Amino acid sequence: MTRDGRFLAAVVKEFQRKHRCHTLILYGSQARGEATRASDYDLLGVRDKGEVVRDARLWRGVYLDFFAYPERKAKAEQLMHVRGGKVLRQKGGFGDRLLARIEKAYAAGPKPLPPDELQARKVWARKMLARARVGDAEGNYRRAWLLTALLENYFAGRGRWYEGSKASLRWLRENDPKASALFEKALKPGARLSTIAALVERIG
Repeated sequence: MTRDGRFLAAVVKEFQRKHRCHTLILYGSQARGEATRASDYDLLGVRDKGEVVRDARLWRGVYLDFFAYPERKAKAEQLMHVRGGKVLRQKGGFGDRLLARIEKAYAAGPKPLPPDELQARKVWARKMLARARVGDAEGNYRRAWLLTALLENYFAGRGRWYEGSKASLRWLRENDPKASALFEKALKPGARLSTIAALVERIG
């Protein structure tokens, strides 16, 4: 067994012991083989019953970000971020079935936003932009908030799942180079508000 394999085996044992999970799935950059030295380990655990619990910590020199779900709350539509995960342990094929349900839900796409919600998001983005122009602490906070929301709204407005910043920005680079370029400019520290305004207009 490799060093990484021994580490993951120890992680499985730790979360079985603490949270009584019958299934554990590694997801994110570690599962996709894209991890860097700064990457943490994202894990989903499923147990027979209980409540949703998050267990984030530094363990053996590595950051772990773990969610334990009871079976009744392990819904595919709410676990898109686990897509492409790697089953580390499972009971009766539960992990494989969960990942298959996630893939099926992903292929079907998210429920479309109603027109009034889409319009409300457009109005909200312009309000945040206007407030950011004040340049005080609250305005700067809203500027950062707006940039985060714009990435999510891009995908929601186009009937696609938002899969987190890394996967979403990669998708943009590959499928919408113009929007990708605007995001790259707008996300740079000290970017002009005119650049962010152009991004707001692009997203609609």
